[in-house]
Amino acid sequence: MPGSLNSSALNQYAVEFTTKILDEIYGQKTVVNGQNLLTLTPVRQVNLGVVSLIFDKWKAEAQAFRSPYFDFEQEEVKNALQEFMNTVSRHIAVQRDDLQPLLLSATKDALLLLLAPGDYFGDRLRNMPGFTFNTESAQHMTKYTHIHAGVAKGLALRLADSGSDFVYANQALNWLAETMDSGASLDHYTTYIEQFSSVKPLDVSAISPNLIVNNSPVEAPAAEPQKQDNQSFFDTALVEVETENEEARPLKPEAVPAIDISRESSMAASATTSGDSNGAYSRTNSLNNRFKVDMPAPSSESTYGNVSPKVDSIMGSIALGQRFMFVNQLFDRNSDAFDQAIHELDRASTLDEAQNIVKHKLATKYSWDENSPAASDLMAIIKRKFN
Repeated sequence: MPGSLNSSALNQYAVEFTTKILDEIYGQKTVVNGQNLLTLTPVRQVNLGVVSLIFDKWKAEAQAFRSPYFDFEQEEVKNALQEFMNTVSRHIAVQRDDLQPLLLSATKDALLLLLAPGDYFGDRLRNMPGFTFNTESAQHMTKYTHIHAGVAKGLALRLADSGSDFVYANQALNWLAETMDSGASLDHYTTYIEQFSSVKPLDVSAISPNLIVNNSPVEAPAAEPQKQDNQSFFDTALVEVETENEEARPLKPEAVPAIDISRESSMAASATTSGDSNGAYSRTNSLNNRFKVDMPAPSSESTYGNVSPKVDSIMGSIALGQRFMFVNQLFDRNSDAFDQAIHELDRASTLDEAQNIVKHKLATKYSWDENSPAASDLMAIIKRKFN
């Protein structure tokens, strides 16, 4: 626990918060399903943490099927196992005693992330396997972080711009220090405090005496929803949802206490997004979720992508998460080449001209699989400009 936080007060609040949530939801049902988890609490980061922990267990179960006596690399076997695991994931059923430790852990982690983001991210970087921050861990961190999401996205982009598949954690910690010094990627505290307090009043001063909170939140425009074909609960749960009552993310706070990112945090956590559900605590904003996770569902599209509403600019329509995917999967991790190519596509006068650039220049140069999810997503955006 960071020295700036009162661990006793944080733990006590997390216990009381968890108990109230469990009393409410299990007063109505004996088991909780996946959709219930997405709106379990009014704090999306807590919900993300719970789903992420279950996702980790889901992956572990997939590994448990492996045996030295069978060939699990055969395509037929891999496809069958993936289909089975995806089917299982769509039938989540959690009883109270099993959900309690997950919810408690996710609540503690969400509070740590909110009140001590430098310690939260620093701890995760130091505990990366092999002391390395790689593409997979960047995707996971970005996908499962809602509070102070700009920090996770910034680290992912720095990795993409480095042109490497991985860096050692000390390099990522330097990036984190620069991000924390600027403070530009931090969210406003007030909205999240109100969300916690709607369940159990949150006295921030008791947990973080040095934190200064400004009570004048600033709203940001909601991100455009993205749609994709997915098969598992953990994929479909991460699709951005557009609703009538969509909330904007809070922006950075007025002031943030100095944070020593070199301190170790003893709390481990992860976090994944919200969906569209009629629970008492429905929340509809989510992070960009174009990244693939372990055991991804194959794209069902036979061409480059489906056509969505028209856009004015290709570059302006590429979300941060998509940029990360495109740079890494389509442009050999070269962000300059990506920028140059997208600007060239934006200058095209017709769809045919843009398609020729893709087919005869980009796809050939970078050896694209035209049916890959990344290529399909990029072509779908291109088509939207000329729709």
